[in-house]
Amino acid sequence: MRFVISLVTSLYFGGVLSVAAQGFDKGFFAYMMGDYSTALIEWRVRAEQGSVTAQANLGNMYEIGAGVAQSNILAHQWYNLAASNGDATARENREILAKKMTASEISKAIALARKCMISGYSDCE
Repeated sequence: MRFVISLVTSLYFGGVLSVAAQGFDKGFFAYMMGDYSTALIEWRVRAEQGSVTAQANLGNMYEIGAGVAQSNILAHQWYNLAASNGDATARENREILAKKMTASEISKAIALARKCMISGYSDCE
């Protein structure tokens, strides 16, 4: 009986986790193939669900202008969100990017990140 319960639990949670991973994998695959609009859509959904990696990837997309209008403010916002959730690389990227920004731009990016976090990631630029 324990085996059956364990098997059912593993199948359920394994299925849930694999479905969650598919969104990120689809975004990564799309990005690597140059399909930035699909990557943006997939990672945006993951970022709104709290995925630190998706948040950092969105920061990168905005920093380099991959499929979006290049924006240091939005890149900083997404890096800041990922860094606030523990991503050390996003923290480094945010600090490097901040050196290229004015105090006003940084202030705006921080305000956007705050608004996004307060909304539970549903009201993000």
